[in-house]
Amino acid sequence: MREIPGFDQAPYIGALMRIGLEMARNRILEALAAAGLDDLNLSYVALFQYPPLDGQRPSDIAKRLRVTKQALNHLLGQLEKLGYVERRSDAASRQASIHYTERGWQVLEIIIATMQRLEADWRAKIGDERFAEFKATMKELTGQ
Repeated sequence: MREIPGFDQAPYIGALMRIGLEMARNRILEALAAAGLDDLNLSYVALFQYPPLDGQRPSDIAKRLRVTKQALNHLLGQLEKLGYVERRSDAASRQASIHYTERGWQVLEIIIATMQRLEADWRAKIGDERFAEFKATMKELTGQ
């Protein structure tokens, strides 16, 4: 293996956060599949992340997710066909906004419940005090 300065200190925080995110995403996909919503993949799940995208314009969603408008419209079209979202036009502004259907809100509820279980598992693993510190620190670092 090539000698890379600093590699001996890995994994760095970015990798640790990515690994934690992958754990969370895997749990979400498993929970959705268990609820019979196995037609969703990670590309779609991004549209149900915190804070919810319900009521936002597609152009704003594309900026937030850092995807092109074309890529977002493709995803939205697929989610519309699957019955998770719908586009609504505002007559005054003549702009569309995205809204979750009842099925879409069900996805969000499953994701929240899954994240609550993940937090409870991590809390049980490291203790209430350490987990509370960890979550408070992450909120502080991310400006939440």
